[in-house]
Amino acid sequence: MIKKTKLILIVFIFSISCEKNDINQGGNTEKGFEVEVSVVLSESCPIAQYMTLPLKNSYEEFSSESVVFTGYFPNLLSNQKTISDFAQKYSIPFDCVDDNNGEIVSLLGASVYSEVFVKLNGVLVYKGMIDDSYADLGQWSPADNNYLYDVLEQLIEGVGVEYFETEAVGCLI
Repeated sequence: MIKKTKLILIVFIFSISCEKNDINQGGNTEKGFEVEVSVVLSESCPIAQYMTLPLKNSYEEFSSESVVFTGYFPNLLSNQKTISDFAQKYSIPFDCVDDNNGEIVSLLGASVYSEVFVKLNGVLVYKGMIDDSYADLGQWSPADNNYLYDVLEQLIEGVGVEYFETEAVGCLI
């Protein structure tokens, strides 16, 4: 009788510990689920300045869903004060990092300011535009496609996302 009770208790504890961990309430219950959004910014690039609003909107929508945002500033003229001033002026709610040696940007393979990179569990799933409001330099129009938002939404909902990229438009790094 004692052995049977111990066995039932062990099975019960095991079954509790094996339940999936729903970390985001958005449908994706994969254990260890982590999404990283890296964006390359510059204090002096008008497109990067404009893109702070869609970035902020995506952050506000997805930051509670195990999505981590980081802005990188590879400009040699950037420093902690200019980056902090930029983050304050444009109400950037995520970490902004001085990358004036260009190490992170080089690892990402970035070519323009406001280029965004999305990784799922360390694997790149998207690279390119935040949205398509700038189809070309100096050619602004309301966005038809919100690439960053859409990719994050699919990842959070647990929809499979195959790697894709768009050609980011912005000031050259």
